[in-house]
Amino acid sequence: MAVAAPVRYCGRCGAPLGPGAGFCGRCGTPVLAQAVPSPPVYRYAPAPPGYPAARPAKLGPVLVAGGLIAVLIVAGLVAGGIAVSRIARSGGASQCTTNCPPKFVTPLPEQASFTSTAYRFQVNYSSRWTVRDQNAAGITLGTRLGTVQVTGSKGTSPDQAIQATIAALPSSKWQSVTPAGTLRGAHLGEVNGAGAVYSANLVGTSQAATKVRIAVVAATKGGVTVVVFASDPADSKQPNGFPEGQEVDYLCTEFVWGS
Repeated sequence: MAVAAPVRYCGRCGAPLGPGAGFCGRCGTPVLAQAVPSPPVYRYAPAPPGYPAARPAKLGPVLVAGGLIAVLIVAGLVAGGIAVSRIARSGGASQCTTNCPPKFVTPLPEQASFTSTAYRFQVNYSSRWTVRDQNAAGITLGTRLGTVQVTGSKGTSPDQAIQATIAALPSSKWQSVTPAGTLRGAHLGEVNGAGAVYSANLVGTSQAATKVRIAVVAATKGGVTVVVFASDPADSKQPNGFPEGQEVDYLCTEFVWGS
């Protein structure tokens, strides 16, 4: 069905205008074309609102605390396992190899004794050691690996006694004797003294030289100076390079001064 165009009128004289007329037929005034609005753009109907997003579930305080405790326990177990594995790989605590203090040692299962008739001191040593020589002033022992000699004298200080002992070593047997450090905490019985370590080459009966370590400990009490001279094959993996250091330290600890 056709729709009649709306009647327009002149804006100056009010006369009706014909369809499509560009001028007023009465007064000749130009007629401005009226803008015809364009048809509205088609719009889709708005979509219905979606379902609201689910809110995250809240964990209770008990669950949160339990989770934190579990994490801490796991972390502790992991750290402990790493520490144990490192200790196992390293063989325990690091060992002292230079200027080492004496160790706390357990008593030997069996011991033998020697008493100096000249100076009245007593030497307690392992029964597994053998007596090579003894006299009124001291004793010489053969150990599992080397030698220990205990000698008493009068009129010398511990430092002088150590120097005199090293100087008296025969050069045909003890060669390239060189200071290798000091023995911290050197003592004989309850008396503190002086101690030193030396490296040397020991020439045996076959004329073959063996690298050895020499440990010398000296102390003085009541005008009597006692020197402990010990030698062992050198071992860089042992404290001060001396394999039987524990046994010699036991001898020094169990030493008894004469009254």
